[in-house]
Amino acid sequence: MTTTIHKIPWLWRLVLALVVSSLLFIMISIFSRFREPPKFNLLLNTLLLAMVFVSLELVRWVQRSMLNRTKGDISIKRQALVFTYSVLLGTLGYTLLFYFFKWLDHLVFYSEPPMLQHMISAALIGLILCVIFGLFFLLLHWKDRYYSSYIRNEGFKKEITTANLHMLRNQLDPHFMFNNFNTLYYLIDEDKVLAKRFLNNVSGIYRHVLQNTRDHLIPVAEEFKVVKQYLEVLKERYGNGLVISDSVVEEHLQGKYIPPLVLQEIIENVFKHNQINEQHPISIQFLSKTGSLKIQNTVRPKPKPTSHNTGLQNVIRRYDLLTDAIVVVDVSDNRFSVTIPLIEQTYEH
Repeated sequence: MTTTIHKIPWLWRLVLALVVSSLLFIMISIFSRFREPPKFNLLLNTLLLAMVFVSLELVRWVQRSMLNRTKGDISIKRQALVFTYSVLLGTLGYTLLFYFFKWLDHLVFYSEPPMLQHMISAALIGLILCVIFGLFFLLLHWKDRYYSSYIRNEGFKKEITTANLHMLRNQLDPHFMFNNFNTLYYLIDEDKVLAKRFLNNVSGIYRHVLQNTRDHLIPVAEEFKVVKQYLEVLKERYGNGLVISDSVVEEHLQGKYIPPLVLQEIIENVFKHNQINEQHPISIQFLSKTGSLKIQNTVRPKPKPTSHNTGLQNVIRRYDLLTDAIVVVDVSDNRFSVTIPLIEQTYEH
């Protein structure tokens, strides 16, 4: 993996060395106690800049070479070892260059020749500089590792979410198809004309779903239009036993999305759990607000329920994967309602 150390332009590294070398020049002046202050001239200042820059590059090269050989997470022990090697090599490079620098200063400007105290002072200064450089590059490496790990983890989460959504979608399709085939079975004996209309309507729903087969979200306005057509056919079957009330404001649906088959599943849930006849009609009402759509119905439970709320649980789980907004289910003695969030933008798949 390429770390952030690679990404620092050489010009910026040179500027960093220039700043540090300027501070170093002041330090040398102080260390000499003005007995032999360095003279400002282009040659020596350039050499001093070169010393600092070479030390910086040595530290950077060692850390880059050793850290990039390691795949995955790097232990604290290895990072400490890399830091130590880089600092020692940088300090050695600085000390050797200072030795050359001091001899040049002696031969050209007749200063003192390099002595032990000069080399000890140079080694200490080089050590301080390389520790600073080493920490700087190590911090950049940690930052790069952190963000790379974060991006990688987010990618894994997205892949897992997409896989789960496909799994739930595959679970829902045959479940919904079975319910419709079951309804169609009874309609064939009761009213063949109505059965044909019902089949045509269901085929329209699946055509709508297949056109959006790769999408985890589809426009709610399209879904709502299809479910109303579906209810019109069911109303012909149940007559006055089914009362539909539409109080949806179209502006609330514009630019909003929901997972496919959500509305159909909620409607199917009404018919699976309730007795429907003209003596005790079931009322289904659609209400909208900014950001949500509510489907509520009166309750007249069947004596022996044949469902385990698989479809409704599927809807809730898909919303959990797609958004932080939650599906609200409200149950009372005579009313059941489901409020679904309307999502503003499509899910990136």
